[in-house]
Amino acid sequence: MSKKIPSYSIEEINRCAELVAMDFDIRRLEIHILNPNNLKFPHRHDFYNLIFITEGSGTHDIDFKQYGIQPNQLFFMDDCQVHEWELQNIKGFTLFFKKEFYEVDEKSLLLQTLPFFNNSDNDLPVVVFNKNESQIIQAIFEEILLEFQQKNAHYQQLIKVKLKSLLLYSLRAYKPLYQGSSSDLNISKIRSFEKMIEKHFVKLKSVKDYADLLNITPNYLNAICNKTTGKSAGELIRKRIVLEAKRLLIHTTLSVCEMAFALGYHDCSYFIRVFKNDTGQTPDQFRVIARS
Repeated sequence: MSKKIPSYSIEEINRCAELVAMDFDIRRLEIHILNPNNLKFPHRHDFYNLIFITEGSGTHDIDFKQYGIQPNQLFFMDDCQVHEWELQNIKGFTLFFKKEFYEVDEKSLLLQTLPFFNNSDNDLPVVVFNKNESQIIQAIFEEILLEFQQKNAHYQQLIKVKLKSLLLYSLRAYKPLYQGSSSDLNISKIRSFEKMIEKHFVKLKSVKDYADLLNITPNYLNAICNKTTGKSAGELIRKRIVLEAKRLLIHTTLSVCEMAFALGYHDCSYFIRVFKNDTGQTPDQFRVIARS
Protein backbone atom coordinates (compact mmCIF):
# COMPACT_ATOMS: atom_id res chain seq x y z
CA MET A 1 0.00 0.00 0.00
CA SER A 2 1.34 3.45 -0.90
CA LYS A 3 1.00 6.83 0.74
CA LYS A 4 -1.49 7.85 -1.92
CA ILE A 5 -4.91 6.54 -2.91
CA PRO A 6 -4.66 5.18 -6.49
CA SER A 7 -6.13 7.68 -8.95
CA TYR A 8 -6.83 6.90 -12.59
CA SER A 9 -7.33 9.01 -15.68
CA ILE A 10 -9.52 8.09 -18.63
CA GLU A 11 -6.35 7.41 -20.62
CA GLU A 12 -5.04 4.99 -18.00
CA ILE A 13 -8.31 3.09 -17.86
CA ASN A 14 -8.15 2.77 -21.63
CA ARG A 15 -4.40 2.06 -21.59
CA CYS A 16 -3.82 4.81 -24.12
CA ALA A 17 -1.77 7.35 -22.20
CA GLU A 18 0.52 7.73 -25.21
CA LEU A 19 -2.37 9.04 -27.32
CA VAL A 20 -4.08 12.43 -27.32
CA ALA A 21 -5.53 13.15 -23.89
CA MET A 22 -9.10 11.91 -23.48
CA ASP A 23 -11.83 13.98 -21.86
CA PHE A 24 -14.80 11.67 -22.54
CA ASP A 25 -15.56 7.96 -22.80
CA ILE A 26 -18.60 5.70 -22.59
CA ARG A 27 -18.95 1.93 -22.66
CA ARG A 28 -21.33 -0.80 -21.64
CA LEU A 29 -20.80 -1.66 -18.00
CA GLU A 30 -20.75 -5.40 -18.60
CA ILE A 31 -17.83 -4.89 -21.03
CA HIS A 32 -16.04 -2.41 -18.79
CA ILE A 33 -15.84 -4.78 -15.80
CA LEU A 34 -14.22 -7.44 -18.00
CA ASN A 35 -11.47 -5.07 -19.14
CA PRO A 36 -8.17 -6.40 -17.68
CA ASN A 37 -6.75 -2.94 -16.96
CA ASN A 38 -5.29 -3.85 -13.57
CA LEU A 39 -7.19 -1.20 -11.61
CA LYS A 40 -6.50 -1.31 -7.89
CA PHE A 41 -9.57 -1.11 -5.68
CA PRO A 42 -10.54 1.00 -3.90
CA HIS A 43 -9.50 3.97 -6.05
CA ARG A 44 -10.52 7.41 -7.24
CA HIS A 45 -10.63 9.07 -10.66
CA ASP A 46 -9.59 12.46 -12.00
CA PHE A 47 -12.87 12.67 -13.92
CA TYR A 48 -16.62 12.55 -13.32
CA ASN A 49 -18.35 9.20 -13.67
CA LEU A 50 -21.99 8.24 -14.29
CA ILE A 51 -22.87 4.56 -13.77
CA PHE A 52 -26.33 3.47 -14.91
CA ILE A 53 -27.62 0.04 -13.88
CA THR A 54 -30.13 -1.73 -16.15
CA GLU A 55 -29.71 -5.29 -14.78
CA GLY A 56 -27.89 -7.04 -11.97
CA SER A 57 -27.15 -6.74 -8.29
CA GLY A 58 -24.31 -6.29 -5.83
CA THR A 59 -22.93 -3.46 -3.73
CA HIS A 60 -21.26 -0.15 -4.47
CA ASP A 61 -19.15 1.46 -1.74
CA ILE A 62 -18.58 5.21 -2.08
CA ASP A 63 -16.63 6.94 0.69
CA PHE A 64 -17.49 4.41 3.44
CA LYS A 65 -21.17 4.21 2.55
CA GLN A 66 -22.48 1.06 0.92
CA TYR A 67 -25.34 1.11 -1.56
CA GLY A 68 -27.21 -1.95 -2.73
CA ILE A 69 -27.26 -2.23 -6.51
CA GLN A 70 -30.51 -2.68 -8.37
CA PRO A 71 -31.87 -1.85 -11.85
CA ASN A 72 -32.85 1.74 -12.70
CA GLN A 73 -30.14 3.32 -10.53
CA LEU A 74 -27.83 6.04 -11.74
CA PHE A 75 -24.72 6.60 -9.61
CA PHE A 76 -22.81 9.88 -9.69
CA MET A 77 -19.15 10.24 -8.76
CA ASP A 78 -17.08 13.39 -8.83
CA ASP A 79 -13.34 13.63 -9.38
CA CYS A 80 -12.25 12.98 -5.79
CA GLN A 81 -14.51 10.28 -4.34
CA VAL A 82 -13.13 6.84 -3.51
CA HIS A 83 -15.11 3.75 -4.50
CA GLU A 84 -15.14 0.00 -4.94
CA TRP A 85 -17.84 -2.48 -5.90
CA GLU A 86 -18.99 -6.09 -6.00
CA LEU A 87 -21.18 -6.78 -9.04
CA GLN A 88 -23.24 -9.78 -10.13
CA ASN A 89 -24.84 -10.30 -13.57
CA ILE A 90 -24.46 -6.61 -14.23
CA LYS A 91 -25.57 -4.65 -17.29
CA GLY A 92 -25.72 -0.95 -17.95
CA PHE A 93 -23.43 1.91 -18.91
CA THR A 94 -20.46 3.74 -17.47
CA LEU A 95 -19.72 7.24 -18.73
CA PHE A 96 -16.52 9.18 -17.99
CA PHE A 97 -16.02 12.89 -18.59
CA LYS A 98 -13.68 15.65 -17.51
CA LYS A 99 -15.24 18.69 -15.89
CA GLU A 100 -13.91 20.92 -18.65
CA PHE A 101 -15.46 18.73 -21.37
CA TYR A 102 -18.91 19.56 -20.02
CA GLU A 103 -18.46 23.05 -18.59
CA VAL A 104 -16.47 24.65 -21.40
CA ASP A 105 -19.78 25.26 -23.19
CA GLU A 106 -22.27 24.88 -20.33
CA LYS A 107 -22.80 27.88 -18.06
CA SER A 108 -26.34 27.42 -16.73
CA LEU A 109 -26.14 23.95 -15.11
CA LEU A 110 -22.72 23.69 -13.52
CA LEU A 111 -21.64 20.40 -11.95
CA GLN A 112 -21.00 21.94 -8.53
CA THR A 113 -24.65 23.03 -8.31
CA LEU A 114 -25.96 19.47 -8.59
CA PRO A 115 -26.73 17.78 -5.25
CA PHE A 116 -25.77 14.26 -6.32
CA PHE A 117 -22.16 15.42 -6.89
CA ASN A 118 -21.86 16.83 -3.35
CA ASN A 119 -19.46 15.33 -0.80
CA SER A 120 -21.86 15.79 2.11
CA ASP A 121 -23.94 13.68 4.47
CA ASN A 122 -27.01 15.55 3.28
CA ASP A 123 -26.94 14.37 -0.33
CA LEU A 124 -26.98 10.95 -1.96
CA PRO A 125 -24.77 10.08 -4.96
CA VAL A 126 -27.53 8.02 -6.58
CA VAL A 127 -30.89 8.56 -8.27
CA VAL A 128 -33.44 5.76 -8.61
CA PHE A 129 -35.78 6.13 -11.59
CA ASN A 130 -39.21 4.62 -12.06
CA LYS A 131 -39.77 2.29 -15.00
CA ASN A 132 -40.86 4.98 -17.47
CA GLU A 133 -38.06 7.34 -16.46
CA SER A 134 -35.52 4.53 -16.70
CA GLN A 135 -36.52 3.81 -20.30
CA ILE A 136 -35.83 7.45 -21.18
CA ILE A 137 -32.47 7.40 -19.40
CA GLN A 138 -31.43 4.16 -21.08
CA ALA A 139 -32.37 5.55 -24.50
CA ILE A 140 -30.19 8.63 -23.90
CA PHE A 141 -27.23 6.46 -22.91
CA GLU A 142 -27.71 4.41 -26.08
CA GLU A 143 -27.75 7.60 -28.16
CA ILE A 144 -24.57 8.88 -26.50
CA LEU A 145 -22.83 5.55 -27.04
CA LEU A 146 -23.79 5.55 -30.73
CA GLU A 147 -22.59 9.12 -31.22
CA PHE A 148 -19.29 8.33 -29.54
CA GLN A 149 -18.73 5.19 -31.60
CA GLN A 150 -19.63 6.75 -34.96
CA LYS A 151 -17.96 10.13 -34.39
CA ASN A 152 -19.90 11.91 -37.10
CA ALA A 153 -19.81 15.68 -37.55
CA HIS A 154 -20.58 17.64 -34.36
CA TYR A 155 -20.74 14.46 -32.29
CA GLN A 156 -19.12 16.06 -29.25
CA GLN A 157 -21.64 18.89 -29.20
CA LEU A 158 -24.49 16.39 -29.45
CA ILE A 159 -23.01 14.32 -26.63
CA LYS A 160 -22.82 17.40 -24.41
CA VAL A 161 -26.49 18.19 -25.09
CA LYS A 162 -27.49 14.62 -24.25
CA LEU A 163 -25.29 14.61 -21.14
CA LYS A 164 -27.04 17.75 -19.93
CA SER A 165 -30.37 16.00 -20.54
CA LEU A 166 -29.24 13.13 -18.30
CA LEU A 167 -28.34 15.58 -15.55
CA LEU A 168 -31.64 17.45 -15.86
CA TYR A 169 -33.73 14.26 -15.74
CA SER A 170 -31.69 13.18 -12.72
CA LEU A 171 -32.21 16.51 -10.99
CA ARG A 172 -35.97 16.18 -11.55
CA ALA A 173 -36.05 12.67 -10.05
CA TYR A 174 -33.61 13.35 -7.22
CA LYS A 175 -34.95 12.96 -3.68
CA PRO A 176 -33.17 15.46 -1.42
CA LEU A 177 -32.47 14.69 2.22
CA TYR A 178 -32.94 18.28 3.37
CA GLN A 179 -35.82 18.97 5.72
CA GLY A 180 -38.93 20.10 3.89
CA SER A 181 -39.42 23.13 6.13
CA SER A 182 -36.32 24.90 4.80
CA SER A 183 -36.68 27.82 2.44
CA ASP A 184 -35.07 27.94 -1.00
CA LEU A 185 -32.82 30.74 0.30
CA ASN A 186 -31.57 28.59 3.18
CA ILE A 187 -30.92 25.65 0.87
CA SER A 188 -29.04 27.94 -1.52
CA LYS A 189 -26.88 29.19 1.34
CA ILE A 190 -26.16 25.63 2.49
CA ARG A 191 -25.16 24.64 -1.03
CA SER A 192 -22.75 27.59 -1.19
CA PHE A 193 -21.39 26.66 2.25
CA GLU A 194 -20.81 23.04 1.22
CA LYS A 195 -19.01 24.14 -1.95
CA MET A 196 -16.75 26.39 0.09
CA ILE A 197 -16.01 23.61 2.57
CA GLU A 198 -15.05 21.34 -0.34
CA LYS A 199 -12.68 23.97 -1.68
CA HIS A 200 -11.14 25.24 1.56
CA PHE A 201 -11.43 22.57 4.28
CA VAL A 202 -7.66 22.02 4.48
CA LYS A 203 -6.94 25.70 5.17
CA LEU A 204 -10.15 27.01 6.76
CA LYS A 205 -11.51 25.34 9.88
CA SER A 206 -13.68 27.90 11.70
CA VAL A 207 -17.34 28.78 11.16
CA LYS A 208 -16.38 32.47 11.12
CA ASP A 209 -14.04 31.90 8.15
CA TYR A 210 -16.90 30.52 6.06
CA ALA A 211 -19.48 33.02 7.34
CA ASP A 212 -17.16 35.82 6.20
CA LEU A 213 -16.92 34.27 2.74
CA LEU A 214 -20.73 34.05 2.61
CA ASN A 215 -21.16 37.61 3.94
CA ILE A 216 -23.35 36.42 6.82
CA THR A 217 -22.82 36.12 10.57
CA PRO A 218 -21.59 32.89 12.20
CA ASN A 219 -24.79 32.73 14.26
CA TYR A 220 -26.96 32.95 11.15
CA LEU A 221 -24.88 30.29 9.37
CA ASN A 222 -25.25 27.98 12.36
CA ALA A 223 -28.99 28.62 12.51
CA ILE A 224 -29.69 27.76 8.87
CA CYS A 225 -27.40 24.70 9.06
CA ASN A 226 -29.25 23.36 12.09
CA LYS A 227 -32.67 24.05 10.56
CA THR A 228 -31.84 22.66 7.13
CA THR A 229 -29.51 19.74 7.83
CA GLY A 230 -29.94 19.05 11.54
CA LYS A 231 -26.20 19.69 12.01
CA SER A 232 -24.25 22.75 13.12
CA ALA A 233 -21.95 24.58 10.69
CA GLY A 234 -18.93 23.41 12.67
CA GLU A 235 -20.11 19.82 12.46
CA LEU A 236 -20.41 20.02 8.66
CA ILE A 237 -16.84 21.35 8.45
CA ARG A 238 -15.48 18.64 10.74
CA LYS A 239 -17.33 15.85 8.93
CA ARG A 240 -15.70 16.82 5.63
CA ILE A 241 -12.27 16.81 7.29
CA VAL A 242 -12.95 13.46 8.96
CA LEU A 243 -14.13 11.97 5.66
CA GLU A 244 -10.79 12.87 4.07
CA ALA A 245 -8.97 11.50 7.11
CA LYS A 246 -10.85 8.18 6.80
CA ARG A 247 -9.89 7.96 3.13
CA LEU A 248 -6.23 8.43 4.02
CA LEU A 249 -6.37 6.03 6.98
CA ILE A 250 -7.83 3.20 4.94
CA HIS A 251 -6.17 3.66 1.59
CA THR A 252 -2.67 5.00 2.37
CA THR A 253 0.24 4.30 4.73
CA LEU A 254 0.53 7.88 5.97
CA SER A 255 1.18 8.12 9.70
CA VAL A 256 -1.44 9.92 11.78
CA CYS A 257 0.81 12.95 12.19
CA GLU A 258 1.65 13.04 8.47
CA MET A 259 -2.07 12.92 7.81
CA ALA A 260 -2.79 15.68 10.30
CA PHE A 261 -0.26 17.94 8.57
CA ALA A 262 -1.71 17.10 5.13
CA LEU A 263 -5.16 18.14 6.43
CA GLY A 264 -3.95 21.47 7.74
CA TYR A 265 -3.29 20.64 11.42
CA HIS A 266 0.06 21.56 12.93
CA ASP A 267 -0.87 19.98 16.27
CA CYS A 268 -1.19 16.22 15.82
CA SER A 269 -2.80 15.74 19.25
CA TYR A 270 -5.51 18.27 18.43
CA PHE A 271 -6.27 16.48 15.14
CA ILE A 272 -6.61 13.18 17.03
CA ARG A 273 -9.11 14.80 19.41
CA VAL A 274 -11.14 16.19 16.50
CA PHE A 275 -11.26 12.76 14.87
CA LYS A 276 -12.16 10.94 18.09
CA ASN A 277 -14.91 13.43 18.99
CA ASP A 278 -16.55 12.76 15.63
CA THR A 279 -16.07 8.98 15.36
CA GLY A 280 -15.62 7.76 18.94
CA GLN A 281 -12.28 6.24 17.91
CA THR A 282 -8.72 7.45 17.56
CA PRO A 283 -7.34 7.44 14.00
CA ASP A 284 -5.19 4.38 14.78
CA GLN A 285 -8.17 2.51 16.25
CA PHE A 286 -10.25 3.34 13.18
CA ARG A 287 -7.48 2.13 10.86
CA VAL A 288 -7.03 -1.18 12.67
CA ILE A 289 -10.77 -1.96 12.85
CA ALA A 290 -11.49 -0.88 9.27
CA ARG A 291 -8.67 -3.03 7.90
CA SER A 292 -9.42 -6.10 10.01
